[in-house]
Amino acid sequence: MEIYQVFYNTFSRRGFFEMTNGQRPWDVFLVITEGSFSFTLDGETFTVEENEIAYFPMNKYFERQVTSPISFHQFAFNTDPSHPYYAKLKAGKLSIPKKDVRRIIKDLECLLHLPDIKDLHSHYIEHMIVQNYIHKRQHDISPKGYPESIVTVIQYMNEHLDEKIDVDVLADLVHMSHVGLLKKFKQHTGHTLAHYLIMRRMSLAKQLLLENTLRVNEIALRCGYANSYYFSNAFREYYKVSPRKFREIMLGEQTNKKFEHTHYRENTQNNRSTESK
Repeated sequence: MEIYQVFYNTFSRRGFFEMTNGQRPWDVFLVITEGSFSFTLDGETFTVEENEIAYFPMNKYFERQVTSPISFHQFAFNTDPSHPYYAKLKAGKLSIPKKDVRRIIKDLECLLHLPDIKDLHSHYIEHMIVQNYIHKRQHDISPKGYPESIVTVIQYMNEHLDEKIDVDVLADLVHMSHVGLLKKFKQHTGHTLAHYLIMRRMSLAKQLLLENTLRVNEIALRCGYANSYYFSNAFREYYKVSPRKFREIMLGEQTNKKFEHTHYRENTQNNRSTESK
């Protein structure tokens, strides 16, 4: 399920597109940070504004024009067709809420002056594909549209991400068998229960790492992992980078050193206070 970045670039306050119509042999995401534009594709017209993401599928003819000077990040990429969520992408505007797009933009701006970030850009392409799938499912099938048993299970997991979650406990909660719950969850959400839980925990982990107020072992516990070793392995498998490296790249080495120094100083002061009692 490889995602290959063809190119990435960013532009500020552009009053026009150099390519106003045509088609390309790769997919394109435009992450709009300012202004707006409209485009027509497959007979449908879309308007994309600040904190929204436009998607141009490969080999599809489009026409587009700027309606208000735009600033944007542009990702051109190719994806393995077997990717489970790539097939769910539809031309037009991604279903990711503006508040979540703002987080993506903030991350991308942190990356602008760092070298060798192609792998991380590929991660953000993957992130946008998955987030679009999640929010599109929520839009197309609202929680009220799920069976009450599935809503109950989702709410329970979201509220207990810091705990060990046993499928048998969930099944008892909604008066179903173990196998019956797994089958019904996949049928209605499109995810296995285990995969949904990993996605939620990894999303929380990334958020906590970027807030930069907790140690990795503390984040591990908040995300339901007994120790930082298992958490780090899960994070690396999901994001292709270790938690510490992710924080270092996103927040900067100096910020990370300051964080470690602050905790060292606080711990030293606490130890001295304890010794004096």
